[in-house]
Amino acid sequence: MRPHIFSSHWRLALLVLFAISFVGHAYAASTREESTLLFIPYRGDDLSFSEAAYRGYERLRKEGYAISVIQNAAQLGAPEMLAIIDRHYAEGVRRFILAGAEMSALTTAAARRHPDAYFATLSGNAGGANVINYCLDCRQIGGLLAGQAAVRLSRSRIVGFVGGVMPVDGAEADRFKQTVAREAPGAKVLVDWTGNWSDRQRAEQLTDQQIAAGADVVVGDANAAVLAAASRYPRVKAISWMTDASRQYKNVAACVIINTDVVFRRFIDAVASGRFKGGDYAVDEADKVWVIVWPRQSY
Repeated sequence: MRPHIFSSHWRLALLVLFAISFVGHAYAASTREESTLLFIPYRGDDLSFSEAAYRGYERLRKEGYAISVIQNAAQLGAPEMLAIIDRHYAEGVRRFILAGAEMSALTTAAARRHPDAYFATLSGNAGGANVINYCLDCRQIGGLLAGQAAVRLSRSRIVGFVGGVMPVDGAEADRFKQTVAREAPGAKVLVDWTGNWSDRQRAEQLTDQQIAAGADVVVGDANAAVLAAASRYPRVKAISWMTDASRQYKNVAACVIINTDVVFRRFIDAVASGRFKGGDYAVDEADKVWVIVWPRQSY
């Protein structure tokens, strides 16, 4: 009897393990099969924020997540974007990610329109019980990393930060200045703003001015025109912002990037598992969203 009982117990245990494994695989599959729609402001190769969001989309696609993307959303009007959301909602999509603070009002309107769908913004301030705003800048991790890199790279002890829109990245610029001041007392920090993410001419002009004032390291927060302008000066090194731009600009000596796939995955999995909670979430260092990449190690 004993061998028979022992064998029965083992068969039961194997059945339980198989059932657990099956449920786990079924949950993973359902997480990936339920589609998500992502909006990014500009092209997915803009060497800036939109590219960082697009890279996150690509990583999730490789992992098997069903996610699609709408590029150049900044060129669409609110009615057109709402129509796109309505169409995808009618097709069964219930998860929407809108990357960019400028899409906050639209997100609020869409969330009110579809209360049984879920919405996420990157650095937005949208409202609604079915909305979560992932604050990328609340801890100013990017400014910290850029400041540390600038101190390491600079020889003149004059460094620059050419930003896009101060209300969005002003706190990051302040953290940049504070970090440089703490780690290199006496160093000079130049900060200027284009006021518009797309103003390449202004970005080039401000970069030239900072370099003329002695900066030998410049952070390209505004757009890729900062990196292009800095590349004309052999002695100047650039720090790209949000994505790795070293493939195009050889003067990029450090890249402060965001792994947006971490945020996207958190949102999608929370909805799929029933653990979604609306409100604001401040991305922290432990999340490993902000990281620094050193394309070249000859400094």
